[in-house]
Amino acid sequence: MLDRFLEALTGRRVGGALFVLGGLVVAAAVLTARGNDSPPKPRIQPTRLVSVPQLGLAFAHPRAWKRTVSGQVIRLRSPDRSSVMTFASPVSGRQPARVKRALRVALLDRLKPAKILRDGPAKLGRQEASTFELRGTGPKRRVTRALVFVAGTRFRTYAVTLLTPARPSAKRLAEAQQILATVSLSQPRTLRKKKR
Repeated sequence: MLDRFLEALTGRRVGGALFVLGGLVVAAAVLTARGNDSPPKPRIQPTRLVSVPQLGLAFAHPRAWKRTVSGQVIRLRSPDRSSVMTFASPVSGRQPARVKRALRVALLDRLKPAKILRDGPAKLGRQEASTFELRGTGPKRRVTRALVFVAGTRFRTYAVTLLTPARPSAKRLAEAQQILATVSLSQPRTLRKKKR
């Protein structure tokens, strides 16, 4: 069962390529290097809330990002199709080490030659998580990056994979950060069927 989720999370085609955590540092450096220019006024983007009570998963994303669902895998794609984010809960119970290990093997194989750039603790929304970032070769020999978050509750284990080009735009980085910050994990609920 984990294999099906890995395939859905990593994708047969890694359309475009993957996210770089280091890009956040670069984006911050670029934005702060503007000198005395006054920062542009933030524009509030319309968002969509996604809630999957059966998995105990919820998050929000900009309306401009296209959402598709394949089984229990939710995929978001940015308007310019450069960034892809997938959300899944491949196993029940707290098994983050197992899921992280399987995702690492799958992505290293899919993007070979690939190299792990970073591995360590992180946050997914307010939840403690583990993350790794890798750089590899995607379709058409493009350098691609992946950022993976894995978090577990006593009920389920969750994986979020973010794929972007080697040098994502500051706008896409900001949107991805906002999406990741909204992730909420809770106890899964069984939905009752409405009586007819």
